[in-house]
Amino acid sequence: MAGKGIILTRPAGYNDSLIQRLTSEGHRVFERPLLSIEPLPLDDKAKQRVVDLDRYDVVVFVSRNAVVHGMKHLQAYWPQWPLRLVWCAMGRRTADDLQSYDIQATFPEKQGAAGLVDEMDWHAVSRVLVVRGKGGLETLHDALGRWSITVDYLETYQRVAKSHSALQQEIIDLQLEVVILTSGEALSSLCKSVDAKVLGKLIIVVPTERVALLAREFGLRNLLVSGSVSDDAVLTMLASI
Repeated sequence: MAGKGIILTRPAGYNDSLIQRLTSEGHRVFERPLLSIEPLPLDDKAKQRVVDLDRYDVVVFVSRNAVVHGMKHLQAYWPQWPLRLVWCAMGRRTADDLQSYDIQATFPEKQGAAGLVDEMDWHAVSRVLVVRGKGGLETLHDALGRWSITVDYLETYQRVAKSHSALQQEIIDLQLEVVILTSGEALSSLCKSVDAKVLGKLIIVVPTERVALLAREFGLRNLLVSGSVSDDAVLTMLASI
């Protein structure tokens, strides 16, 4: 695997640690974000959910972006956090970000909604607030339905697709071989930037079977599923090639 040309597509500022680890192993790394993250203003319903934070039993942050764009709204209304509130994160990195706010968050070893459902005891929970981006998945909502738990959303950011008109020629000229994706939106942006013939020659690393299914619908077949967006999961998958 040494010396492969690898394209990283996460938004700017979220690739730094992975770039360092990949380059230290001798790979050629090219950062080409396929999404940008933009904050969303809170509407009246969202503001009321922030005000009502102490009425929830659990608050869940789905991503590091949810921490960045959600905590500023919660801090504006809550100089001290409700005592009985349980804080959760979908993954370790998100939990680490919450520590900077003196919050010890529960997180699953198996990143994602399914892992969090298995990690927590939900029987005494009646209301959950999920801090996320606009139009996120309903996985946690559907899973908690078995306990008749009310799930509300606080949507604090949105993903905006970015295309790269020069990316296709870069792949050809620089002999790039691997692209790492972290979401279905990034996959869609990639397919708009690069034609199917060129994409078919790439190894495409995706985080979940859901994104892999979307990739197959685009006609892509050379897929690897890392199981997570974490650096360790990506590096493990690359080492398996």
